Amino acid sequence: MDLPGCGKNKNIPSMTIDNIIELLNNKMPKNAIWLGWSIGGLIASRFALHYPKNILAIISVASSPCFIAKKNWPGITKCTVYRFYKNLKTNYYETLHTFLTLQQRNLINSIELKKIIYSQNKPSIKLLIEGLKIICSVDLRLEITYIKVPVLRIYGAMDSLVPKKISSILDDKCPDTYSVIIEKAAHTPFISHQKEFCTILLNFKKLLLKY
Repeated sequence: MDLPGCGKNKNIPSMTIDNIIELLNNKMPKNAIWLGWSIGGLIASRFALHYPKNILAIISVASSPCFIAKKNWPGITKCTVYRFYKNLKTNYYETLHTFLTLQQRNLINSIELKKIIYSQNKPSIKLLIEGLKIICSVDLRLEITYIKVPVLRIYGAMDSLVPKKISSILDDKCPDTYSVIIEKAAHTPFISHQKEFCTILLNFKKLLLKY
């Protein structure tokens, strides 16, 4: 499902993270497995904390409970986020294409990637600001230990936005969750390593059947 203001939901106004989960609670089927990429993983985690009975499990892909670097916590700087925003505002499609091409490490055809990017609706500047505000302000490092549903976390070993070190930190904080690091993948493992990514999802589904 596209987040508010994105893709097919471009006519839905941008919202805070709590507004988004309220909307999703009314739209999404109950007892579903939620797969959230990047900021989507953060939203799925927040949803599970608020509505644990309405979600079956979480698959968090290249995501973090706190995207911004803190003391003893790896992440990106707010300056990096601001610089990315400025580039998106100036030339949205080319900035996104350059970013994703670098993330793929030449593992996907650049022309095909550009076709995918240009086929999507461009979000509003207001939406970009709201999304980056969520990335800069939301910190679920304490709350995430209270999630009561099964969680699978998938990381790319080469991801520069969500360092793989986060995996071992959360393994210690949340021992009942599962984590997988895909070697040579970056921030979009579902594009660069499709077969391996799908195998991981299917294995997690089999695991859920045992619950």
